[in-house]
Amino acid sequence: MNTEEYGRLLKSLKENAKMIQADGLEIEVRNCADREEGKADPRSAAAAGVTREDFMHARERLHPQLWANETHLLGPVDANACSKLEFLRAQFGWISSDRSTGIRTTCHEITGEGEPFYLYQYEVLSEDDERPALLFIHGGGFFGGDIATVENQCKLLAQLSGGVVFSVDYPLSPEHPYPAGFNACFEALKWVYAHAGELGIDRGKISMAGDSAGGNLTLACALRDRAEGTQMLSYIALIYPGSHMGETLQHPVYWKAQMYDNPGQDPLIDAQIRIIGETSQMAAAWYLPQDVDICQPGISPLLSDLSLLPKTTVMTAEYDFLRASCEALSRKLVEAGVETRHIRYGGIFHGTFDRLGYAPQVEDMLQEIATDLKAL
Repeated sequence: MNTEEYGRLLKSLKENAKMIQADGLEIEVRNCADREEGKADPRSAAAAGVTREDFMHARERLHPQLWANETHLLGPVDANACSKLEFLRAQFGWISSDRSTGIRTTCHEITGEGEPFYLYQYEVLSEDDERPALLFIHGGGFFGGDIATVENQCKLLAQLSGGVVFSVDYPLSPEHPYPAGFNACFEALKWVYAHAGELGIDRGKISMAGDSAGGNLTLACALRDRAEGTQMLSYIALIYPGSHMGETLQHPVYWKAQMYDNPGQDPLIDAQIRIIGETSQMAAAWYLPQDVDICQPGISPLLSDLSLLPKTTVMTAEYDFLRASCEALSRKLVEAGVETRHIRYGGIFHGTFDRLGYAPQVEDMLQEIATDLKAL
């Protein structure tokens, strides 16, 4: 896929957008022009279906980003030589494309109530002292993922929005179980709010976003912001967030295989959906201390009263185990009177947000968030 084709597909996402109703929820559905209904997006299918034999014998036919991410796609060669945790951590992350220009990066060490952690700052140099700001929380099941995986996304978001974007290097489980990561994310929010003036940020334009586990942490921080009366957040964006843990809700209500459009019974689609459900169970076991109340807002924000939260954008992947719970979350936000927009990207799988420059949907997500930031 050359630059011209990438640009055409990116543009097609907005051009082909359509509105649907799903059990009372208004959803904007976006598909790339070359995606066939009922099938995986071509790039998602290529990444999910690639094999070691392809890398050995047909590398010239693979996209360069697939070359760079062989280990992330397939895991370590000798799976028996590492633990399940090590194997999954090796698969998380993606070496993406840098689509930004002229971005300055700064690293801050934050010392809060827990252990020190790093907060990375991305911005286009500007004399404007009233810029919007966004804290991004990376995904990875609370046990994986890293700053590098989302750095190019944060840089492009800073360029598109003209704002200041931060990325939180929060501590991971199981070495640091709940609430260590949650507390670090909220400490980062408080630090940005406290230093807004010297950073050239408008305190009334601070927002937060995250993908997957990062979406959970973002929503949990928004609830804590409301509960503590700090009112630091003006906007949140949730990219296929995890919104509840364990068996707090019956899975038949929030997930069933029949809800997905897969007329050809493509085993690749089915496998990509189910693996997120299986991984979520392991992630919860590593993240949560024994006997913790999993219904509390910091863990299962979907179960909370969602009223008085800031404007929210929810973005989902069509073929994702979490899609139904994300839609349930948006319905509850709307019912609570929160200004909510819900976008579903057709044909893609959970984890696509890592793949900037490979999956046009990622840049479209960033454009939509940037538009929201500029409107604050």
